[in-house]
Amino acid sequence: MNNVPSIWCVVPCFNRSANTLRFLSNFFQQNYPNKYVVIVDDNCSDNTGFNVEINYPDAHVIYGEGDLWWSGGTNLAIKYALENGADYILTINDDSQFSDSLISTLYKIAKKNPKYIVGSVLVEEGRENIIWSVGSCHDFNEQRLMRLNLAGQDISALSALKNPYPVEMMPGNGDLIPRKVFEDIGFYDEVNFPQYHADSEFMKRAAAAGYQPVIALESIVVNQILRSPLVNNVKDLLFFKKSDLYWPAMASFFLRYYPEIPIETVFKKIYQPFISTEDL
Repeated sequence: MNNVPSIWCVVPCFNRSANTLRFLSNFFQQNYPNKYVVIVDDNCSDNTGFNVEINYPDAHVIYGEGDLWWSGGTNLAIKYALENGADYILTINDDSQFSDSLISTLYKIAKKNPKYIVGSVLVEEGRENIIWSVGSCHDFNEQRLMRLNLAGQDISALSALKNPYPVEMMPGNGDLIPRKVFEDIGFYDEVNFPQYHADSEFMKRAAAAGYQPVIALESIVVNQILRSPLVNNVKDLLFFKKSDLYWPAMASFFLRYYPEIPIETVFKKIYQPFISTEDL
């Protein structure tokens, strides 16, 4: 029997079967012994779930009806993992790549403090020497409300930081979360944040309950970054769940955590550059 906690990796997937299979190849090479993975096929049209079942029979596959988005798919997988005895949940994207010691590195930090939620340093595929994020923070001087810490800096900048590195928030890619967090505060808010910012909101809620988001500086996750926008018109920018500036999510986050700041001032800064033109 394994003498280390069980860590369940939860992965929502939608129509990128090749990425999912590459991810699983990476996952099953992890040197952490007590690991499991849940793949959520949200009504994929490219046979993602079937391909996983055939090629990786040790993976757990559950299916959605196509309306889960990131938050709903992640929640479905988390609930399944907790019901099966998970001690920790690892949220991660299926387009990620990482070393064979990713889980062990995250757990090495997590076991130091039961209140830690441990995230990863993110870099972009093809530009692995450049930091994409070391967690994130709010920044009302930024057009997009939240700022990725150390974005664009050389990876060598990590050597000047304390490990683990405390942060306000973090993207939901490569985060190791104790099951007690979900028992204390619940799951990702899939109603108000179906696709974007549920990860940030979850970290704010967890911090308010006494947990500490930190980044394990030796944990590096390589992720694919879109270079073209997912939406190309103002209506979709504001009202399509696939938009990272989806109006209901942005407003919910702002009013929930920063009610003392005039929302008109901040949101004018965010949306005016787009609303003033017909196309993005």
